[in-house]
Amino acid sequence: MRRKPSARVASAGVTHTQMAIEDGLGWLFRAQPTEDYGIDAHAEVVTRGEEVSGKLLALQIKGGISWFRESGPGGWWFRPDAKHVQYWRKHSLPVVVVLYHSETGRCHWQWVNEETLV
Repeated sequence: MRRKPSARVASAGVTHTQMAIEDGLGWLFRAQPTEDYGIDAHAEVVTRGEEVSGKLLALQIKGGISWFRESGPGGWWFRPDAKHVQYWRKHSLPVVVVLYHSETGRCHWQWVNEETLV
C-alpha cells in the first residue's frame, strides 16, 4: 500500500499553516479533522497581551506547487470551483484561502470577498 504524494503535500500544507499561525502570529489554530466542505481549519486571534479574542477566521488550505503555476498581479491566480465560492460567501466567518508552497515552505493567504473574487 502506498500513500499518494498529494496526501503528503496536503498534510504538510495544514501543518505549515498551523506553524505559521501559532509560531508566526501567536494565534490559535484548530484543524477540522472531521468532514470538511471547504474549510480545513479555524484560526483565533490572540492579542499581544495574550488575550484570546473570540475572533475567528475560517481557513481553506491548499498545498503544493501546482497552485502557483498561474502568475497574477502581485501573486498568483487561484481558481476555486463555484460550489466552494458559494459556500465561502455564505459562511458565518470571514474566509481566508491559504496556499502552501511545498518547495519554499511558505504560506501565502488572501481574504475571500467581493474584491478578491474575480
